[in-house]
Amino acid sequence: MANNVGTILEGLNPEQSRAVQCIEGPVLIVAGAGSGKTRVLTRRIAYILAKEAARPSEILALTFTRKAAGEMKERIASLVGEDRARWLWMGTFHSIFIRFLREYSDFLGYPRNFTIYDTSDSVSAIKHCIQELQLDDKVYKPKEVLSRISIAKNNLVTDSAYALNTAAITRDTQARKPRISDIYTLYAKKCKASGVMDYDDILLQMNILLRDNPQAMEAIADRFRYILVDEYQDTNYAQYVILKKLAYAHHNICVVGDDSQSIYAFRGAKIENILNFKKDYPECSVFRLEENYRSTRTIVGAANSLIAHNTGRIRKECFSSGERGEQISLIRAFTEQEEALLIAGGIQRLLRETGAQYRDFAVLYRTNAQSRSIEEALRRRNLPYFVYSGNAFFDRAEVKDMMAYFKLVVNNNDDEAFRRIVNKPARGIGNTTLTAVTDIAITQDISLFKAAMQVPKIKPFIDMILSLSQLADTMDAQELVLRIAEVSGLYAYYKADTSIEGLSRTANVEELLNSVAQYAEELEEGEPCRLDMYLENVSLLSNTDISDEEDGANKVALMTVHSAKGLEFPYVFIAGMEENLFPSGGMMASPSDIEEERRLFYVAITRAKKGVSISYADTRMRNGRHESNPVSRFVREIDESYLDHPLPKEGGGGQGFGSRFGDGLERQKPFGFSPRESRQEPRFAPRDKTAVQRPSQTKPEIIDPNFVPSPISEFKAGQRVEHNRFGGGLITEITGTFPDLKAKISFDEYGEKYIMLKYAKLRIEK
Repeated sequence: MANNVGTILEGLNPEQSRAVQCIEGPVLIVAGAGSGKTRVLTRRIAYILAKEAARPSEILALTFTRKAAGEMKERIASLVGEDRARWLWMGTFHSIFIRFLREYSDFLGYPRNFTIYDTSDSVSAIKHCIQELQLDDKVYKPKEVLSRISIAKNNLVTDSAYALNTAAITRDTQARKPRISDIYTLYAKKCKASGVMDYDDILLQMNILLRDNPQAMEAIADRFRYILVDEYQDTNYAQYVILKKLAYAHHNICVVGDDSQSIYAFRGAKIENILNFKKDYPECSVFRLEENYRSTRTIVGAANSLIAHNTGRIRKECFSSGERGEQISLIRAFTEQEEALLIAGGIQRLLRETGAQYRDFAVLYRTNAQSRSIEEALRRRNLPYFVYSGNAFFDRAEVKDMMAYFKLVVNNNDDEAFRRIVNKPARGIGNTTLTAVTDIAITQDISLFKAAMQVPKIKPFIDMILSLSQLADTMDAQELVLRIAEVSGLYAYYKADTSIEGLSRTANVEELLNSVAQYAEELEEGEPCRLDMYLENVSLLSNTDISDEEDGANKVALMTVHSAKGLEFPYVFIAGMEENLFPSGGMMASPSDIEEERRLFYVAITRAKKGVSISYADTRMRNGRHESNPVSRFVREIDESYLDHPLPKEGGGGQGFGSRFGDGLERQKPFGFSPRESRQEPRFAPRDKTAVQRPSQTKPEIIDPNFVPSPISEFKAGQRVEHNRFGGGLITEITGTFPDLKAKISFDEYGEKYIMLKYAKLRIEK
């Protein structure tokens, strides 16, 4: 039977079972990486339903991604039946709260069909506010201003409160941006007038609704007997306050999370929310899910030894009952280009030796800019890859054009949608006409669309949009979008371009129209297919939800560590493990920042099932300059018993520009093993044991700031050369083919080194 409690508890370990069955009062489930938290959450909801402790509509389950919500709902349906699971209130914070905001939109002064700005819409709107206030957008950079406003909203600071916040104004003034408050005020005013909310407004306005309307708050809170929250460590202050209010009467709130994976402080996440849960609910029950079902014992042990250095954490000791696994491999490279080539080579070797597929590999890095050299190396070896970037499809210009038509038809007052399409395709509406419209809108304090009604030249466009808007409430969305594509002329405009790029743009527009049809197919039977609901569905797509195109591809995954959260791969390469890169900020970072960076590295390690390879480079090009930084402190914090070889002592030869082979590091073997290798011999032996010299204990300094290297073609074996850091030396050997020539150089002070000439910056000694 679907309600069989024994079936629901089947396969759970003792701690998981206890967490599932404790359904009354506040519950904190501390779930380590790979410990089965999704299983516990879904089984817990199924258990509540099986025990008939609540109806499905009385359970509120909140997640951070639509993908997570969808998978959980499917699992619950398999346990209790689709007819019961469908009535659960389950989804992302934003998708659930927006339903309440539409229901009570009158209380907030918004139209029920308000639209939602995505990030690019918000940036564009901020840019127009900056222009209207006659400010310099090089000082007031739109993305930076939006980030500040976002932080304010996530901390429940409205534009009026911001204007009265002396500390905030002082910080802005010190940063030479004293008009942030004015931009925030104008932006909020324009959003309200346009009948739109941005992503952060959904949480802000939900709080305002619950704060200022006791009747609405009581009515919403009374709907739910049980509240469950996934990834609680990622909640911000706004989400925290909403949850407190919704659970105020019964305290039946269960939160699941891992403080060791709290990595979104830059988005406003507050690790204190999970650390202080016991203070908020002193009567709470705490369960620790410590068995990792994902990774080898070596990976789990290494992650434990790393995260133990954090002081702000909830006590837990994760363990794995799986195989011991191979030790974590360290790869040392001279440059980021060589690092990338070694990573690519490591992937090829594992493909050959283990039978793995491309999709089994992920290369993680701290910053997006690091992907360039890795992409080049993978292309050279014909290794297919994709760069994980969330829902990039909806960021494509032609898709945004058509989406702007959809938005303006649903909400005529959407200024950003109006700006984007009023002259697309071209209708002879130039800047002079648009300036006149903008002046009318500012003078009369109305939307651009209403202002355009007073300008005869734009009347045909206005009439077209109004005629389509009249159909929005009655016409099925599938039919309506086809009508919009045809009447607007946009589809014909793209179809007329028969170039390769034009065909691609047309295909993207057609795919957008297909997505409306797919949305219609996914609706419950009898549920109307309205364009405004489709737009809401798209607007709430989380940046952490992978697209179907990427998800189904057999390719190597490249992504930042932040993007990797929640994912897993058999083999993980973590690139760029150097101070000032990972952790970023280096010595200037605060202790709390360093702890967050350490948690980020913990997340990177625990994405792996079978193998982890960590790489770092002696030199790296950053901001147009070569930088040299020591290996990351985080690598040194991993217990050496989990590494394939120990790191050189700090300040010793391996720290900066030491001989890579003299250090005993064989860089060609990520995950550094071969089943046939003898364990009696060192696995990372130097290639030339007789020629190795220990490098100087002193880190090399730049010798000549005006150093000009000689052309690669001029170098020959037997020449004396100079390096801008290592000084003088003798080329003893040159191997390889142009332009990938490698020189063996015996430096007077720093010993023997193998150097790629195209990266080395050498000059013939004068």
